[in-house]
Amino acid sequence: MFDNFHIAQDLAKRLNISPNDVDPRDVRAIVVPGSELAELSSQQIDEVLTLHSEIVFARTSPQQKLIIVEGCQRQGWIVGVTGDGVNDSPALKKADIGISMGRQRFFSS
Repeated sequence: MFDNFHIAQDLAKRLNISPNDVDPRDVRAIVVPGSELAELSSQQIDEVLTLHSEIVFARTSPQQKLIIVEGCQRQGWIVGVTGDGVNDSPALKKADIGISMGRQRFFSS
């Protein structure tokens, strides 16, 4: 099981709840940094996706974005992805809806 105990502890402290009374599986909202995502199996990613209704994936690599898309699709979800570079193309292509966002630069002389 993916261990988000530190997140549960922080929330419990803010709410004056003893950390010993909090099961990390009961935490509704979590942040999953790319460094932790890299260590998860497909089964653990599925667990994160099904146990938590609010998830922020932070500082993820292009490969990890693809893994997130695939995990969401395993849940039967329609997945939309935005990206602004070539490195995002695998996740954009795999997603049900891929939105490529280019950057426009305006120059004046």
